[in-house]
Amino acid sequence: MLTEISIRFLSTLTYRPDAERQVCFLPLGGIYWDDEMPSMRYLYEFPEADRNQILRLFGIRVQLWNGVVLTHADQQFWDAMYSQAPHWAFFRRICISADDEQAQEYAWQGGEDVYEALLADADEMSITVSDGIQHFSATWHLDKAQTSLSKKQTWWRRIFRGGPKHSDN
Repeated sequence: MLTEISIRFLSTLTYRPDAERQVCFLPLGGIYWDDEMPSMRYLYEFPEADRNQILRLFGIRVQLWNGVVLTHADQQFWDAMYSQAPHWAFFRRICISADDEQAQEYAWQGGEDVYEALLADADEMSITVSDGIQHFSATWHLDKAQTSLSKKQTWWRRIFRGGPKHSDN
């Protein structure tokens, strides 16, 4: 699933109980620890397919923190990724403290606020889901005045007005 170079890098990121919790508004909208990824900018050094799989893992872990029972596909994906990098610190934090839960909620809301600010005046938006990853697309028509409707609705209401678009690519 992951390239060998990505597996080697993730395998060097071993658990440290004193690791600092970090907040990432975009792309995670969540928390992570610096022994799991030194900085989210490192994600962009991974091949795109690997990066998307790692982001999917972070999303699945939030589901676990929220007590969601994983789908069969997500559980298989989780297990396959664990088998590739079992010593990666990421897999040591399946349960989190109440303080971590509050930080996760703060990060989630912060991510929502960032998306709202970025997409507030977009004329067209769509969301596609591919391999468990959501991709946003927005278009701004610079030659037209914004309508009052688009300024009054939040970005997610405008996206889902017609429902999300899904892709199996």
